[in-house]
Order: sequence, then C-alpha cells, then structure tokens
Amino acid sequence: MSASASYLSACLIYRNHAPYLREWIEFHRLVGVDRFFLYDNESTDEHEEILAPYVERGIVELQTWPSPPRKNQYWGMRGAFDDCLARHQEDSRWIAFIDIDEFLFSPTGRQLPDVLKGFEQFPGVEVSSLEFGPSGHETKPSGLVIESYLRRRAYTSLQEDIEQVKSIVDPTRVDRTLNPHGFYYKEGYSVHEDGKRADGDAPGSKTFPRASLLRINHYITKSVEEYTAKRDQWAASGLYRRPPSPQFVELLSSEQDEAITVHLPALREALAKPVG
Repeated sequence: MSASASYLSACLIYRNHAPYLREWIEFHRLVGVDRFFLYDNESTDEHEEILAPYVERGIVELQTWPSPPRKNQYWGMRGAFDDCLARHQEDSRWIAFIDIDEFLFSPTGRQLPDVLKGFEQFPGVEVSSLEFGPSGHETKPSGLVIESYLRRRAYTSLQEDIEQVKSIVDPTRVDRTLNPHGFYYKEGYSVHEDGKRADGDAPGSKTFPRASLLRINHYITKSVEEYTAKRDQWAASGLYRRPPSPQFVELLSSEQDEAITVHLPALREALAKPVG
C-alpha cells in the first residue's frame, strides 16, 4: 500500500438513493472512512449532482454499473465488489462493503481505523448488523436517518435472534466475493469483533450479534412507505421480503437504541457546510 493510500475505504452499490447519499458519506467520514468507491446501478435521480463535489475532491470514485441482462438477486453486486477489490488492492488497507441503509461505527466512540488496527493479522472482519424499524414513521420523515429511527429489534435468544453481518476486508487477501455479506480469502479466515473465527461453513453467515466494539445500524425499513417500495424492488428481482405487517413492525420496534446519536451534532455541522 502506497504512502498516499487510504487506511479505510467503503464500497457501495446503489440505485436512486440521492436523498440519502450525503448523510451516508458524511457520517462515515466522521467515523474514519477516507474514500468511497460508489457503483451506480442505473439511477435516474439527481445522484450525480449530489456526488459531484465529492468526486471533484477525490473523496468519491464513481463507477457506472448496470444490471446484468437477466434478473438476479444482487443486481450485479458480486461483480461490482470484485471490480472494487481488483481496482483498489494497492490503495486501501481495508474496504468495508455496506449498503446505503447501513451505518458502520464503533459504540466505544473510537474511530474505525483505530479499532481496525487490532485486526490487521486477519484478512477480514465480519460486523454484526442490528435491524431498525419504522419507529412510528408511516411516511418519510424530515429528519436525518440516524435521528429518525431509534427503535430496533431486541436480541435476546442465541437460537432465534441471529442476524446478518457485513464484511470489512483486506483487498490483497481476498480471493473473490461470495455475496454481499462474505468473501472467500486467499489465506486465513474472517473473524468477529471478539477475534474469534466467524461462524458458518460459508463466510458471511448469520450469527447472534456481537456489537460492542463494531456494529452496523441497519435501517432495514425506514418508513413503512419506503419499505413497501423497497419490497417491490426486491420482488422485481425474484426475492420475497416480509410485508410491513403490525407484527413485523412490532418485532423491529422492541428496543430504544440511541447509541449512534452521539454523532448527531458533528453530522449536522458537516452537512451544513460545503463539501470539504
């Protein structure tokens, strides 16, 4: 890795999420992400206008990434992630592969690079995702994502409350992408935040959340209205997602969780300024 390379970058594939791009980028800049490798999957909104200042300053590298000719459940995610790994083996020590509705941070308040220095012997770290629900919002609220959705699923049962993970990887030690959650490695194995080998026969397997050092807030629904639109997008790809029934909303509203809001003042300040 060259002296000018980033210690921690983030990779994202998105479609028509212009209203959320700036909050997502500025939040992750606050917690220690240096650069962003974004893959546009056929967006028709004003995403390029939102991203232009970041692209001009070298903070964002933007690639056009259309869907494959036939439908598939990941909209070309695996291909995009493999492309990102190939392009950035030499300029990023770590790359986090997360979605636009996922916010990665350390509940300890430490910067992510400081935390990741303790994992450099491993090729990958699998970070637990905690699912947040509509938090009383039927339609899109006016506030930021991290201040609007403060209720999530409770995690109490080791047998039943398993959850998805996402991966932060050393691109020089990745062989290829398995799926949006896990990667095959050339050497070694991925670990959880406790340093123990990640669960499951396939990398990126679901597990009971470990989220005291590293965590992802997954705003899986946002408002009920937005989740309904999201379900339609998944359905077009041949995948089923649970409807926003009262039972589902209740499941995702079991526990108040404001851990991420310690970043709100700094995030508001960053969003109020021109991109710098």
